[in-house]
Amino acid sequence: MIQLRRMSLFGRRSSRLLRVIAVAALAQDCAPVIMHGPDVPGGFSGGVTAVLGRGPTYENGDDPGPFYFGAAIASLAYGIRPDNGGLPSMRLGLQAPTGAALGSDLYLQVPHKWLAPVAAGAGLLAEFPNGRQMPYLQVGVKNGGGFGLNAVVGSYASRRSYTGYWVRERAQVDWLTLEIPIADWASLYLHGGFASGHVVKQFNRDSTPYVNEDRWVTLGGLTLEFHR
Repeated sequence: MIQLRRMSLFGRRSSRLLRVIAVAALAQDCAPVIMHGPDVPGGFSGGVTAVLGRGPTYENGDDPGPFYFGAAIASLAYGIRPDNGGLPSMRLGLQAPTGAALGSDLYLQVPHKWLAPVAAGAGLLAEFPNGRQMPYLQVGVKNGGGFGLNAVVGSYASRRSYTGYWVRERAQVDWLTLEIPIADWASLYLHGGFASGHVVKQFNRDSTPYVNEDRWVTLGGLTLEFHR
């Protein structure tokens, strides 16, 4: 009898763990994260990112909102850095999974000679097929040892349709990131962020939203980047 109880308890715990894992794997709707620094390196790079959000629980059970859970993201990028420091550099990245099936990140850096030792630029993070697009500005510094600190300010507005209802969000997303070199071919990025905005949810057949409120969330995460 004791053995059966232990097996039953183990089964319930296992079932609960599997549900948590399933939710974590499927719930990829997160505030957009910029996983790279402002100074574009030349050549290929790739990485993995994990992000978590914490915020208040709202009346209809959203926790937190509007960026419900975290995200696990894999990325691949190619950087073009001209030998002439008077020309802009460019980074083109792809990332998945995000809130969509795929995301693209196009970033243009101001010519290095203009602002050195500061690096700065502008980018556009676009997700498909949900159509969410976040333009952003990024600025930071890095010393000769590879340690860096950078900040990102971005904003977006999006609307997504589901079976029977739709969701509209607008938000500002701010990130502060510490870059730590761990090898000649790898760097660690520690992300801290804050996102705030407004969420509207409405059933297709209703004229009045059932959610219409301001929301916020704190964000934290890390990126392990591999580069040449």
